Amino acid sequence: MEVNLSIKDKKEGILDKISIIANRLPHPVTIFIIFTLFIAVLSSILSNLGVEVISENIKGESEIIKVKNLLNSDGIRWFLDNIIKNFVTFHPLGVVLVFSLFFNFLNEVGLFQAFLKNIMKKIPKNLLTYFVVFLGVNSSFAGDLGYILVIPIAGVLFKAVGRNPLAGILVGFSATSAGFAACLLSIDALLGGLSTAAIKIVDSNYIVNPLANSIFMFVYTFFITFVIGIVNDKYIEPKLKKYEIDEDEDELEFNKSVTPEEKKGLKWAAVGILTSIAIVLIFSIPENAPLRHPITKKLILGWSPLLSSIVPISCFIFFLPGLFFGIASNKIKNDKDLIEMLFKSINGFGAFLVLCFFASQFIGCFGYTEIGKIIAVKGGNFLATIGLSGIPLLIIFIFFCSFINLFIGSMSSKYALLAPIFLPILYKMGISPELAQLAYRIGDSSTNIISPLMSYFALMIIYCNKYNKKFGMGEIITYMIPYSIVILLTSTVFLIGWLMLNLPIGIGSANFI
Repeated sequence: MEVNLSIKDKKEGILDKISIIANRLPHPVTIFIIFTLFIAVLSSILSNLGVEVISENIKGESEIIKVKNLLNSDGIRWFLDNIIKNFVTFHPLGVVLVFSLFFNFLNEVGLFQAFLKNIMKKIPKNLLTYFVVFLGVNSSFAGDLGYILVIPIAGVLFKAVGRNPLAGILVGFSATSAGFAACLLSIDALLGGLSTAAIKIVDSNYIVNPLANSIFMFVYTFFITFVIGIVNDKYIEPKLKKYEIDEDEDELEFNKSVTPEEKKGLKWAAVGILTSIAIVLIFSIPENAPLRHPITKKLILGWSPLLSSIVPISCFIFFLPGLFFGIASNKIKNDKDLIEMLFKSINGFGAFLVLCFFASQFIGCFGYTEIGKIIAVKGGNFLATIGLSGIPLLIIFIFFCSFINLFIGSMSSKYALLAPIFLPILYKMGISPELAQLAYRIGDSSTNIISPLMSYFALMIIYCNKYNKKFGMGEIITYMIPYSIVILLTSTVFLIGWLMLNLPIGIGSANFI
């Protein structure tokens, strides 16, 4: 019996040791300051050494990428001129504040609590993990919305059934990240457009359509949901028991029954959501509707105001049911009650603002130096010379994308850089642009959750600190590493099996392998 216990301790020791080291790390704000200073010094050294690469852009034109020195006169001027710009243009900042203003309003008015109390009895406790993962995976259809919506709800749901809310947040984060390689309904005009532009360097007639990866992603949705759920339930959540949950006076109560006022409010909330959806449809369906593309008239298959405005549209869809619920349940009697609730919706965001400020400076400075781009281009040039082909080359490409993802946060900007380098090379070596695009998705989605350059990483710290104020960046990365490794390995194996069966990866797509 003693031997078995010692073996168990050894098995559990890896994450525990990493966690101990993580607990000794400075505050996340301090870490971002250190990272920024390190990048500044590194940029100065590399710039003085004359480090540069030649790369082809999306138009097929050659350009020289040099390391920019943050510590010379130009770098210092750029930094001082862009401190405010880095902060106010930090993508999660506006998205999170706007969405929280209206989504948290549902909490303040009581709709969120009433709705969850009503549905919690209908979700089996043992299937809650898979329910959360499935939501997270498919939230990629709405872009980054899952990071703002699914993850905090996952924490609330887990706590409601007596489970560790930190586990809910972590599994929601991993699922939302993995969702960029999976979705029941995959319509990707952005990556498809970048792939088409990149492959025109060698084949001017080749077109990668928005449904290029749709068949694979549909099936992969169920596979990755199962994988992530297993990792959480069997490995991650049991290890989180040592983290005590801070008491929160404002935490939702789910043991109480829905009151008659809440039942009435829920009925009117249903009317409200139907009304809001109807309004969105009125602005979307007609041929000249304002949410259609003004020239192509497209609504989903391509850029449209509907897709680019998904956050404010979602806010409107949430707000109207909350308003109806508040009025019907007598919680909103006048405009003063409404405005007071909106004020309370964004209380407590001071820590998030401070974290975003320093995170945005680090990400902005790293982008300015061009170090991430140079690493990507040099890595691409290396892959072009190693002499592999077929599935081995595809595997190397997936792992390369997962590595580069640690240095360049934005999926689209990273692909805009990598596509002109890799797609022509892979095309000549028998791998179709559609398959290369899918391989990129798998590599990119697997390491988002362990990259401090990932825009929403700072938000994860805030989510976790709601339940445990000592749970910081180090702990998040520690518990995301198993998810990242398992997602990367199982997804790669799944893709290889798919290709060996010669199954189509999308509508109108080719594999070539």
